[in-house]
Amino acid sequence: MVPHSFLNRKRRAFTLIELLVVIAIIAILIALLLPAVQQAREAARRTQCKNNLKQLGLAHHNYHDTHKSFAPNINIIWSGPPYTTALRGWGGSQASHLVNLLPFMEQAPLYQGINFANSATTKPWAQVVGGKMLNETVIPAYQCPSEARGALLATGSNPVRAMTNYAGCTGSTFQASHLGCSMAGIVGDGGAQFDPNNDGEDWFGRATIGQFARSDTAQPNGISGVIPRSSWAANIRDITDGTSNTILMGEVRGWCSDALGYWPPNQGGGWADSESLWFSTTAPINFPTCPGENGNPIVSVAGCRSANNWNTSMGFKSLHVGGAQFLMCDGAVRFVSQNIDHTTYQMLGDRWDGYPLGEF
Repeated sequence: MVPHSFLNRKRRAFTLIELLVVIAIIAILIALLLPAVQQAREAARRTQCKNNLKQLGLAHHNYHDTHKSFAPNINIIWSGPPYTTALRGWGGSQASHLVNLLPFMEQAPLYQGINFANSATTKPWAQVVGGKMLNETVIPAYQCPSEARGALLATGSNPVRAMTNYAGCTGSTFQASHLGCSMAGIVGDGGAQFDPNNDGEDWFGRATIGQFARSDTAQPNGISGVIPRSSWAANIRDITDGTSNTILMGEVRGWCSDALGYWPPNQGGGWADSESLWFSTTAPINFPTCPGENGNPIVSVAGCRSANNWNTSMGFKSLHVGGAQFLMCDGAVRFVSQNIDHTTYQMLGDRWDGYPLGEF
């Protein structure tokens, strides 16, 4: 016989209020955990980004062992004096330092597919290698996984270009933007000791107006940093400030930078074109020039916040909160705050200023 007490039991279900309370608790827990999950994911992406820079540092040092300098941009020299194509290096092939690093980045087959003998008529970035143009080829080690806009960029009539999130440093450079942005209005001027032209650029007087703008020279005394736009790159002896005190490469964003992202189709663009990779410490880290970000309209506007303004757009940027990661000439990777003292930042970009460098 079934006990009487068992027969009198009633099954009790959740009430609507209890169900709503449980749902609310779960929603609160998700809201609390989601930022932590996102932070953990970004920490992993940032670590991978750092590892990419370390790999690039090792490649640069292997290149240095072979060629006795860090990897250069092989490029036309536009500025003077003298104003002549006689200063063109390697037949005017215009191969970027990232192209020159390919054999040291486990990309030897891609590099060997480039016809450098024909590069004076067909630039390496425009050559078809492995079924696509070189500057449309995505190199995973050249991509920071934190970049939200992906690895490819196409705008208007421009073809698809593969971006990079890493570029060599021209140093504290006279960028001479065609849009007339005054860097002095952003960073001030260096006073009597620095910035001889009082324009907020070229902190150590490596260039004069009309000469060596954007590091377009193969003359080392006109070059602030380690990898200029021109067909020259420093070797370790040229870095008299010390390899641990000088930037070799840093994080960049082609979607925010004129030459890397928005050059006309016949001028290149993308990671393979040396005309695209002349980033400097002239602008503050993470200065907002990205269309559709930080209040900028989707279509780039004129002025200092324009992606087409060389002074600011051709500066180092990342999507990491508070700064960007930099590869130093000794192979170390450092995170540098976007609030760094501007003069200290210029000293990090310059390889031979001779000033003592404090904490950063």
